[in-house]
Amino acid sequence: MATGAPRHAALLALGLAATFSMHADRAEAAASYWRCGQDRVTVISNSSAVRCETLLRATLRYEQVLAELVRWEADMTINPLQLYSLTRADAREVMYTESERDARTRLAIRSKYVPGAGFNIATIIDIDGDQPLQSVLFLYGQSLLASGPMKKYPAWYRLGVANLLNGLTIRPDGSVQLNRNPQFAAVVRESDRARARFDLPQLLDARHVTNPADFNELARSSHVWAQFGLLTTHEHRKQYQDLAALMRTGTRAEEAVQAVFGSSLADLTKDFERGAWRKDVSYRIPALLSMPEVAPAIEMDEAAVDAQLKALKENIRSGDF
Repeated sequence: MATGAPRHAALLALGLAATFSMHADRAEAAASYWRCGQDRVTVISNSSAVRCETLLRATLRYEQVLAELVRWEADMTINPLQLYSLTRADAREVMYTESERDARTRLAIRSKYVPGAGFNIATIIDIDGDQPLQSVLFLYGQSLLASGPMKKYPAWYRLGVANLLNGLTIRPDGSVQLNRNPQFAAVVRESDRARARFDLPQLLDARHVTNPADFNELARSSHVWAQFGLLTTHEHRKQYQDLAALMRTGTRAEEAVQAVFGSSLADLTKDFERGAWRKDVSYRIPALLSMPEVAPAIEMDEAAVDAQLKALKENIRSGDF
């Protein structure tokens, strides 16, 4: 993605919106909150200590899977992350910018991701189902892959990995079930249609696009190519990662494919588009030998909760922290 893509990603509506009144007072439904953390990830969650620890483990596991698929460079660093799970009442008060609060149609965005210079913020509303966490982790991963050292990699690589993890389910034992079809996408107006279609040569040469319909088409094609590269064989995974690393240096697709796959781009395109590889795709990532150990969550007192939510509100309103 081009510079500014993390902000674009954070504004995706993700098809998870519903209209509701935005005038709520925290005093109406004061809720207990818990805090837990490990290394650079902090979770502040309503509901229970168990919920807080579950969200922390899921986030850490997501980062592990992302790092494995991307093959992070040794010097890759990630800013600290603060993940909030909020009640509906508290979300109405702190989770939205002024423009979102004042819009004629007030949308209840169930998740939001806001990258910052010093740390990143992810917020979800604590409702039934996995969608809020799934959507905010997708935005988080997409933003990480669009910034720092990763932004120099080809668009197909960054979008492909992000969309493999789009709508994933993390089991309590740490195993991961990937979605066959990405769950969240950029919102497209009914009048808009994708202008671009990508066969493999076009995909490998593609750059970031700004039109949402074209962006979705690029993401869809990148996802299919990532399934071939990352979810079939160990040989394909290494080739897929090596191809991205070589093209990152400016090597043209035809030359890079020949060097990595030992065949021409035309021949690789035929093998890929024939689709025989689909029978080998595995959408399940096995559990680790043990899940990350996390310290028990600690219940926050009311003053600490109020201070934390006030800071969250200010950070989201400023968008620069």
